[in-house]
Amino acid sequence: MRDYTLSKEKIAELEKLHRSLRDKRQADRVKAVIALAKGWSAAQVAEILLFDETTSRNYFERYQHGGDDALLGDNYSGAEPIYIIVDNAGYYRYYKVFEEFKPACKSFFRKRKKYLPELQTLLTENFHIQAA
Repeated sequence: MRDYTLSKEKIAELEKLHRSLRDKRQADRVKAVIALAKGWSAAQVAEILLFDETTSRNYFERYQHGGDDALLGDNYSGAEPIYIIVDNAGYYRYYKVFEEFKPACKSFFRKRKKYLPELQTLLTENFHIQAA
């Protein structure tokens, strides 16, 4: 079993930090660390905060090794964005670079009257928009 011991001062600092947070995900991370330090099992923390046991333990380790910044930091880099434009109702073009996507959008909107029937059908069928 891992040692999740923190001093009363550290727990008090974390409780103060928790009260100052507005981001729910960050607040949940702090709650996980506090709960583990107060004797809750990783399984109990995971069950109440709705994430898995490994995540509970990882948050505690992040806090131990890097403090508040490491715990609250978002290490997710995400995938590269892909920009998509629909030239008409059935043809898609993919752009990996925004500088290529922007002029394509401008071109599309300049020619919007050409695509109006297809767009109306698309919006009506997919979003249940009714004609006024």
